Amino acid sequence: MRVIFTSVLFALAVSFDVDVASAFQARPLPHHPTATVQHLERPSTPPSSFSHRPHIQHRSSLRTITLYASSNDDKEKKAKVPFFSRAMKKILRKKDDAASLPPLQSPPPLQPPQTAPKTPSIESKAAQLMTLAEKTRLEAEKMDLILTLKKIEALERKISALDKHPDWRQDIIDDSQVLLRKLKPSISSQSAPTSTTTTISNEELQRRVEKFLKSSREEQEYLVSSAGFADESNVTAIVLKLDEYEQKTQQQTDNLNDLASNNDTKPLLSEDKKGEAVEGFEKLPQQLRDAMARTVGMSDGTNATAVIDQLFAENRLFESGDNETFQFSTTIKSDDFEDIFVDLQFEEKNAFVSTLFPEVTRKEPLNETYMDALYSEVLGVDTFNPNGKPEAVPGGYIVRGIGKVKANDGEDYGDSLVKALDAKIAQSSLRDKIQCCYILDPTPPSGEEILNEEDESPLLLVTNHDLSPSTDVFVKTSVTLIGLASIAFVSLDSFSFNDEVLNQISVSANAGKDLTWLYALALPLALSTLTIQLIHEFGHLIVAVKDGIDIGFPTLVPGFQFGLSGAITPIKSPPKSIKSLFDFAIAGPLLGLVASMVLLYVGLEMTVFMDTAAREQLPSIPVQLLRSSTLGGGIVDYLLGDGILSSPDPSEMIKLHPFAIAGFGGLVTNALSLLPIGNTDGGRICLAFFGRSFSRVVHGSAILLLVVAGLFGGDEANILLTYAVYTQFWQQQSEIPSRNEVDELDSARGFTAIGVSILVMLTLIPVP
Repeated sequence: MRVIFTSVLFALAVSFDVDVASAFQARPLPHHPTATVQHLERPSTPPSSFSHRPHIQHRSSLRTITLYASSNDDKEKKAKVPFFSRAMKKILRKKDDAASLPPLQSPPPLQPPQTAPKTPSIESKAAQLMTLAEKTRLEAEKMDLILTLKKIEALERKISALDKHPDWRQDIIDDSQVLLRKLKPSISSQSAPTSTTTTISNEELQRRVEKFLKSSREEQEYLVSSAGFADESNVTAIVLKLDEYEQKTQQQTDNLNDLASNNDTKPLLSEDKKGEAVEGFEKLPQQLRDAMARTVGMSDGTNATAVIDQLFAENRLFESGDNETFQFSTTIKSDDFEDIFVDLQFEEKNAFVSTLFPEVTRKEPLNETYMDALYSEVLGVDTFNPNGKPEAVPGGYIVRGIGKVKANDGEDYGDSLVKALDAKIAQSSLRDKIQCCYILDPTPPSGEEILNEEDESPLLLVTNHDLSPSTDVFVKTSVTLIGLASIAFVSLDSFSFNDEVLNQISVSANAGKDLTWLYALALPLALSTLTIQLIHEFGHLIVAVKDGIDIGFPTLVPGFQFGLSGAITPIKSPPKSIKSLFDFAIAGPLLGLVASMVLLYVGLEMTVFMDTAAREQLPSIPVQLLRSSTLGGGIVDYLLGDGILSSPDPSEMIKLHPFAIAGFGGLVTNALSLLPIGNTDGGRICLAFFGRSFSRVVHGSAILLLVVAGLFGGDEANILLTYAVYTQFWQQQSEIPSRNEVDELDSARGFTAIGVSILVMLTLIPVP
């Protein structure tokens, strides 16, 4: 671009015969008052590379950069008319002169030739243009620096208001990362020079080199780029360069701290506000508290009161200008500040990853020595070739690299890779100790990765071999017994509005007779409800046996409306793929829905053709409950007729055969289990369909819709709201990782999921 720009200017200059060097003059740097800005990153360029050297002061654990711009008022003001405007004026002036010439006269007598004035050479004009272009570039860099300073000032304002707006924390970290990339020096294609001047001892140098080698990949890349190197091939030179930067920065910090201490006009913090300062200190990240504590001679920031007392005693606590925050003046070492930034990034990454996997994956930390054995005995050019060190995540490690296995015919690539890894693990010292899952990158992508479409690249997740949930047998048994009791209670309660049955109960009680006949009436409804749930669980069992999935005994969860809210069937070993997870999750509800539809239809037919005397002995269900399902209520209204659901009284009771009531209840509960929430069947289907990251978004949206529909959507029976509360207590976490989560579902499974979703909506939308 510079060459093109110079060529265009040169051509115009020649055409207009304009003195370009006098047209463009470097404007003097306008006088600015001292600007104080803050940013969260270590300046990646040595201070000597700035024409106006920044002086760095740490205030409130943030770097304060003060730029002093010299005044140029004593210089002469340059011409401010743009080059092209003056060029056009010159052309127009030539035209006006030509128009004002007198009529053409006869030529005058010839005169002796005169020597033409010497014109500037092309080389000199080109040199002038190059100088002009360089000045223009410097002007652009100055404007870019001003814009960067404005961004840092905006970041400073956000940081000062962090106590009022704690939700800005992530925005501050993101903005600081953008500024870091903005200020990071360009890395040449070759390694930076290794000669540095430092007073670091050999022992300290060796310690820092070892610390560098043990750090994570992200930390190494950050330090390498900060030192201005292309790669980590020369670790010693990187450490020496970082030490050199630290010494220069520390010297400038000390100088500016002395200057600031002499000119600081902010009032000291009053003693009665020390308690508020302690509360604010405790809200800071642990790494930042520790760094602040070290500035007052303490090992860590655990004792917040002691740190604040020491800062107060040293007159380093100041009023901030409002009644809610405070400021302090301190000096934090450069490497401490880098550790804080890296630790904050690590915490953010771990918090994000923790939301994608259940707690059972983190019940036992993975032994670090297992990773050395994995790299030496399992990974390689014949399985999975790693391109870096393992990265610790909650519950295990992730390994980035490229799979080297050739996919078998008719088999997904991920399945072939997992089989190859399992075969080598079985022959290694890691047998029955670890397992590798082929998943998409669970860490939050950076903005650059999103723009380059590099987010969610495949990698290996290494976890402990045992991922079975640790549940209390007593709790599971107790909840199941309560579920069975709930079925019995709802079955008996269905006769509470039957006048004839109530009269018989009164007569039997007065005569001292037993009520076994009542139990016989309630038994068909209870057995039908339990049968539908057992068919549901049988569907899960079929797929589990087929795909080798180890599952636990289901826990029956009690419900208020139909006796059961569903059942929790834990997966104790990872499915071989998301296709297997999809099949396992959808098989149970599909069989349950089919069984419910059959029982509903049979029960309604038996109700229609039942004589009057027998119908009087039937259990009852309120119209309000039947109107909670468009599909179920529509079937009831169609087969019974007479606008049975149009009753103005929602509490009116309708007598139905136990099969019909159980079938209606099974239809609703199986549809609820297909909602995309947590580790329910619907949540597992959603995970297989959308992936882990987006499934969490769908999960939150589903909960929100259930709450809104329960409160404002005509859910008179409170079925949706009750289920939302139940899932948040029992099934809010996501499922354990499958062995292969990279290869997507096929079209048949995709269309099946869409069809089931339509069926769920028809079932759970109330009758209008």
